[in-house]
Amino acid sequence: MGADARIVTHEDAVVVREHGGLRWCRCLRCDAWVAVPIPTDPSMERVPDRHAITVPPRGPILRDRYVLRLIALDRAFHVLVLGSLGIAFILFARHDAALHTYYTNLMTALDGGGPGTGRIRGVLGYLRKAFDYTPSHLYTLATIVLVYAVLEGVEMVGLWRNRRWAEYLTFVATTLLIPYEIYELSLRLSIWKGAAFVVNVLVVAYLLWAKRLFGVRGGYAAEEERRRHLGGWEAVERATPDVEPLVVTGS
Repeated sequence: MGADARIVTHEDAVVVREHGGLRWCRCLRCDAWVAVPIPTDPSMERVPDRHAITVPPRGPILRDRYVLRLIALDRAFHVLVLGSLGIAFILFARHDAALHTYYTNLMTALDGGGPGTGRIRGVLGYLRKAFDYTPSHLYTLATIVLVYAVLEGVEMVGLWRNRRWAEYLTFVATTLLIPYEIYELSLRLSIWKGAAFVVNVLVVAYLLWAKRLFGVRGGYAAEEERRRHLGGWEAVERATPDVEPLVVTGS
């Protein structure tokens, strides 16, 4: 900031300073001071005033954004899985008879030419359950899965862009899913189910407590005050070191 200005004054000390024949420019995100040569052919007369400079997210505010984007990436994975599952349901429904015949022939061959498929285990054995549904049921399942994928996609975009409404939407959608996950875990424990349950509980707890949803810990007003205190020029000034008087150049 201010690396290409002709004049640097004491008023610019928060963002740019000159000392020892070098110009020290400040990164407003990480507070690092970088030394650059004093420009011989500057492109601007003065360092822009504060109203023209946008302070980027920094400190705890930046960490909050990283956490929300991690949750957004989790939602992106859900969109990929659910979207693929919905498309698979549609393909099964459209080609049910042909796929069923091919599957039966394949399983018979794997079973040593016997008439049944009861001894086949694993993914192929589990796939047999898909043919227990009629095409109309598969279309219904596909619709439900794809609608949920769209919902997850909306959450993903909103969280990535740090929108307050997306935090509420994610909290409600994830909370409604937790009872079903508990029921699934009561039927059969697995690493994947357990991991998904833990992740969702952590997401709900983080959004409720750290993001102060539904009035928790002062709600939206307290969150805005926290963001104002930890971000913007107030936070930049608190982190500004005191140094000897600056050399004013360009005058």
